[in-house]
Amino acid sequence: MHLGLFVKETVYSGCALGFLALIVLILLRGRTSRAGTAILGCCVASLIWASATVVAAPVAVLTLLDSVRLSAWLLFAVALVTIRARDGTGLGRGYLIGATSFCIAAVANDLTVLAANPTAPVLSISQLLVRIGFGVAGLLTIENLWRNTEAERRWHVWPLCVAIGGLFAYELFLFSDAFITRGRVDPGLAVGRPIVAAFMAPLLALAIARNLEWRVDIHVSRQVVLHTATLVASGCFLLAVAIVAMLLRGFGGEWGLVLQLAMLFGSIVVLATVLSSGSARRRLKFLISRNFYTHRYDYRVEWLKFIDLVSEPKGGEELSIRIIRALAEFVDSPAGVLWSLSRGSGYYPTAAWKQPIPSDGKAPIDDPFVLGFRDGSWIQERTSNAGENTWPSASSRAWLAVPLSHRREVIGFVVLDRAAHVVNPDWEAFDLLRAAGRQAASYLAEERSTKVLRDSELLTEYSKRFAFVVHDIKNLASQLNLIVSNATRHIGDPEFQRDMLRTVEDSVARMNNLLSQLKADAAPRPPRLLNPNVIVGAVAGEFVDAPVAVESRDEAGNCAVTIDPERLRSALTHLVQNAVDVSSPGDRVIISSGRFGNRLLIDVTDKGPGMDEAFVRNELFLPFRSTKSGGYGIGAFQTRELIRMAGGDLEVISEKGFGTTMRIILPLAPLRESATLPAET
Repeated sequence: MHLGLFVKETVYSGCALGFLALIVLILLRGRTSRAGTAILGCCVASLIWASATVVAAPVAVLTLLDSVRLSAWLLFAVALVTIRARDGTGLGRGYLIGATSFCIAAVANDLTVLAANPTAPVLSISQLLVRIGFGVAGLLTIENLWRNTEAERRWHVWPLCVAIGGLFAYELFLFSDAFITRGRVDPGLAVGRPIVAAFMAPLLALAIARNLEWRVDIHVSRQVVLHTATLVASGCFLLAVAIVAMLLRGFGGEWGLVLQLAMLFGSIVVLATVLSSGSARRRLKFLISRNFYTHRYDYRVEWLKFIDLVSEPKGGEELSIRIIRALAEFVDSPAGVLWSLSRGSGYYPTAAWKQPIPSDGKAPIDDPFVLGFRDGSWIQERTSNAGENTWPSASSRAWLAVPLSHRREVIGFVVLDRAAHVVNPDWEAFDLLRAAGRQAASYLAEERSTKVLRDSELLTEYSKRFAFVVHDIKNLASQLNLIVSNATRHIGDPEFQRDMLRTVEDSVARMNNLLSQLKADAAPRPPRLLNPNVIVGAVAGEFVDAPVAVESRDEAGNCAVTIDPERLRSALTHLVQNAVDVSSPGDRVIISSGRFGNRLLIDVTDKGPGMDEAFVRNELFLPFRSTKSGGYGIGAFQTRELIRMAGGDLEVISEKGFGTTMRIILPLAPLRESATLPAET
């Protein structure tokens, strides 16, 4: 007995000395912050509690001092977690007010017990429950403090979290055991309280040294608060159920155990149902935002979620659907319709989320409903059926109309259905919806501009393709004209007739091939590995009846290039036709092929008037510029484009008065046996 008393006095005395030393340390630091003053008060409360235990104060008095001590530490921890941030991302005053109310109730309960029975030897059930509440609240607060401290700042706060967390963890363990044993606190476990408190002193000293100004950069996310509130509410519910179950077992007689089991099973079912309910989570989230935060929304989280919803297609969703869904998320709307401006004539429903698109909807530009948006700066809310006739094809659940404003023009609006639970949109909700509507409008405008640009590019590509085809047909027409002009002299020659028939058949086939390229869905022909000399020989053969001689010279030998044969033939045909046109009767046009390193060179050389350097550099390859009567001005540009598509280039070597060489440069491909075969033309 005396040994136990000696041990108890020793450990409590050591605890008191530890906090006394800590108080002296804080005072020696001189001027301190508000947080430093708060921890000084906590140490003083702990010193008084330990000293009163050493002098054997009555149990009721010790219990009161213990409540004051625990209240001080809890409020200090809550004060660190509570952030009155200007951006409203932290917890508001409601969190601190709730903790303060709990501490006041705990002290008031002890005062009531002290007044009723100053010499009470044991704790009452209410006092036990209060201490269990201290343990739960303290651990949850420390958990929030640790989890929401930035990683680089945790080095500063871990001693504090271990010290205060250890204190409340032991309180929860000790008094949970006492509650199970119906109010009897184990003496051996009770002696551990001052030991735990004594271990706090060096950890707190370390924390003080690391936090000179006691500034902890914390962001408490609303999701963490939601989970914490859910855990606290669940714990309180299960604690209440346990108390009721214990009473049922004590006073239920023979049916006590059955009633207890039924109570416990039913409570678990109810709790699981509530926790899995989306509506319950939304209501709790709304309650927390309204009472514990300066602002209703965590704007950083909400905006990132909005950007993710709009930017990332989910299951192939169109942009319009994603916009409706993203706006609906802000106010928990279950459905919505997007109305788009159509050529300035009015607004029509173009997309719907979780409801059908109105079939006969239209909102003229001068409609009072549309004018109510005021250039996109006003969100309309239907608060009663009085406005039903003014809303275009509005369902009975239509609630909010959010304008999609781009450059001060309302290019559309989203009509959201009323939320399943009561949500009263305030200025924050309207500001967030307005900003999100403008962002969504920019997405829509960008998508429409992209579509217009894509259509324009398709039209440009088609025009370019059409111009190339027309130019190739012009070259074919020149060849046919040549045949017609020679027919008057050689029509009776069987050999000429056979050549004419082959030329006409080839021209018809090539024209059909060219016309097929004008189809909207025509795919570009894939390049092939071929021997270019086959194409060179075929092109030279097309000009056998030309007024000038066209010769082909193979100086490249057996080689291969990768190109569409029709493109190479078209490019060569144009170059030879131009050379023939500028040559005088009796001149020669030479098509020669050679190698230079790993490149193939195909030269088309004439003895025409030539071109100066300025013309070649500034005008030759300009589309729709021609120096020939009846020319389209597209040939040189087309030829260079065709060669560049194959990875090559077109080079011009010309001198005024001495002729021109048009040089096709193509990369040589690895030679294959198939390249020696005649190419299909």
